[in-house]
Order: sequence, then structure tokens, then C-alpha cells
Amino acid sequence: MARIPYVERDTASPETKALYDSFSQQFKLRDVPNVVKMLSNSPKLAGRVFPLADYFMHESTLDPRVRELAVLTLMDRLNCKYGFVRHISIAEHTGISRAQIDGIGAYANSSLFTADDKLIIKYAEDLTLKGQVDDELFRQVKEKIGQANLVELTAAISFWNMMARNLNALQVDLEAW
Repeated sequence: MARIPYVERDTASPETKALYDSFSQQFKLRDVPNVVKMLSNSPKLAGRVFPLADYFMHESTLDPRVRELAVLTLMDRLNCKYGFVRHISIAEHTGISRAQIDGIGAYANSSLFTADDKLIIKYAEDLTLKGQVDDELFRQVKEKIGQANLVELTAAISFWNMMARNLNALQVDLEAW
């Protein structure tokens, strides 16, 4: 159960209603998810967080499959059920199989993942759990995806770490839909 009440549309300020409308249009949803309702307890924060999410989802040069491997990894490592479940369908749309999604926790010795996949997963895992990556891993990932995409990947991992930690601390409930 959520630790703080959600801001529902019927009791939301005009600023928050506008945010809800924008979010629904951007992500083609009929209602906003609980994460939006939770962060809308601070409308200015929500108004800054969700455009960044939109950037990563729709404008970033990073391959969406690479992004979703990283997001699923960090959500798994941080035990963020909400974030993990919400990204399953997104990951599937990028070509990640359900078997890969289910096996992300045991990727290292799995034949389901390519060597390149394992580099991305390891990068997300280390950055999430250690707060840093070693020079060799950094070099290998940079070689595979390029400098600009490495910056994008690092920023995406950092962004979704923030989201996972908010979701966990505030105990945001997974929607039934």
C-alpha cells in the first residue's frame, strides 16, 4: 500500500491536470499510472521528471533494446516490482523475449543473451549496485555502442535508478490494468 496518497485527477490542481493530460497523450494511455499520481504530490518535480522520461523513451539516440535491458536489470537488482512489471511490455516491443526478461537475474551464464547483451547488463548492474563501473567494462561498452550512446546509457540507468528508489520508498502500487 502506498505510503502517500495518490493525487487523483478529480482533486488535482489545474497544473497537475495539465501534466496528466500531457502524460496520457505522450504515452497513449487512457489514465495516468500510479507513479505519476504519486510524484504529482510535488507538481514541479513531476513536471520535470516526466519530460526526461519522455526524452529517454522517444528522443534518445540509444537503442531502445539496450535501454530496456538496462532498465530491467536495475529494476530487478533493486527489487522494484512496479518498475520491472511496467517495463515488460516495453521490453518485448524492443525484441527482448519473455525468456530473456524472466532470466535477466541469471544472465551471466545464460545462452539467452549475447556477449553484447551481457556487457550492457553488467554495466547497468555495476552502476546500480556499486555506483560505478571499472575502466575495462567502461571501455568495452564504449567500444560496442559509442561514446554518445554510452553517455545516454549512463544517464538512462541513473534516471531509472532514481525512479526505482522513489517507487520502492513510497511503495507505489502496481495498477490492475
